[in-house]
Amino acid sequence: MIAFETIPFILSVFCIILFGYYMIPAGLSYLYFYVIRRDQWKPRHIQKRYPQTKSVLREIKWSFSTVLIITLITCIALFSIQEGKTQVYFSIVEYGWYYLFFSILLYIGLHDTYFYWIHRLLHFKPVFRWVHKTHHLSHTPTPFASLSYNPLEAFLQFGINLILIFIIPLHPVAIGILLTHNILLNTGGHTGFEVMPRCFFHHWFFKYSLTTTHHDMHHTKLNCNYGLYFNIWDRIMGTNHREYEKTFMEVSSEAPDPGKCLTYAGK
Repeated sequence: MIAFETIPFILSVFCIILFGYYMIPAGLSYLYFYVIRRDQWKPRHIQKRYPQTKSVLREIKWSFSTVLIITLITCIALFSIQEGKTQVYFSIVEYGWYYLFFSILLYIGLHDTYFYWIHRLLHFKPVFRWVHKTHHLSHTPTPFASLSYNPLEAFLQFGINLILIFIIPLHPVAIGILLTHNILLNTGGHTGFEVMPRCFFHHWFFKYSLTTTHHDMHHTKLNCNYGLYFNIWDRIMGTNHREYEKTFMEVSSEAPDPGKCLTYAGK
């Protein structure tokens, strides 16, 4: 058991680690796109305007608040794991390698579904004002906006991770991969620059993945493009913005090599 007096120390360590886990990819992405290669990537900047410094600082401030929430959720998860109350297991042999990969895919699918529907709820007017508005203060989002939530939304967004470890058997390796996957894709979705080639939009597989344009338009158009990882629920529910394809084609570029889009054969 973890001694009570060590809890503040553990919370501090987790907070520092998680903040670094957010700041490193967000900071490097911002440095690359907005400072070092800004002119090179300018044609593929999705919006005409660029974010103001005060907006970036606001995103970092709210992100630190989110990190505190994630730290609390993580500590609850660790205590629950220690007590043997979750489905977390530590021997890969127990379920096998095939299940390890399957559990990652299952988790991503469930998380994507949860996010889509909770995201639509957050855009219900009475809820939006008190919960989701903070995230949408980033009209021109940067990588630092990836965790820019008020505390209540942070609980809603990341509490699902706590719930799922009680339902799905997960190995720590899978949890680490999922955390990294979420951070990198969420950061990429807020860069403000489209990195995908045009052929991705009509590719048999990649068309179901999200692009930076997709989420960037959500920040400017609001009631559309709700997905997290995939463009599946938006397609099913008809919530893709009607100008999504047009906007994507304007800011994306041709693939430098046809092989980049694998078996792409046009529309």
